Amino acid sequence: MPKKKFSFVDVAAFGFISEPRYYFYGWSRSARVFGRESAVQALLRAKKSLPKGYSFKVWDCRRPRSVQLTMLDSFFRRFRSQYPRASKSKIEEMVFRFGMKPSRRITRLDTHRNGGSFDLTIVDRAGGELYMGTDHDDLTQKAATDYFESKTSLLPRHKEAKKNRRLLSRVMIKAGFINYAREWWHWSYPK
Repeated sequence: MPKKKFSFVDVAAFGFISEPRYYFYGWSRSARVFGRESAVQALLRAKKSLPKGYSFKVWDCRRPRSVQLTMLDSFFRRFRSQYPRASKSKIEEMVFRFGMKPSRRITRLDTHRNGGSFDLTIVDRAGGELYMGTDHDDLTQKAATDYFESKTSLLPRHKEAKKNRRLLSRVMIKAGFINYAREWWHWSYPK
């Protein structure tokens, strides 16, 4: 199968806030966030369903294999620190819940490697992030998109996170995105 050629665009050129976390961590050489053009166009459609003046802050989209490997290594070290007695295979199992095993050949459109997956959040009119209950790349159960849905008694801030995650889910699904259920921030566009 011949390698597919995609058109990649800077998400900031489309009015989204770009905060390239992996560049700030020193893992990526690019200070910009690029996405596959068709996926960025779909994100524009999702933005139209947000309240007036709201937008998205994009932390990551197209991710080279080298950055994926560095991220997975970081996750491994974080879990190793948190669970020092766990076996290597148990740590790897936890790591791969939050990060895909790196493959040399990617054929699916809806991956970070092909610029079809976004790590993002919603920002208000002033550019402030809506409270979602965890930060990006939180490696706990609280990161699951539906984490607050099954809770019967919620603190006010958790009710806010639940409401904001619902808003994010509603606008992204309407625009054709698919969520990775363990990460509220991870949305893939398969077309």
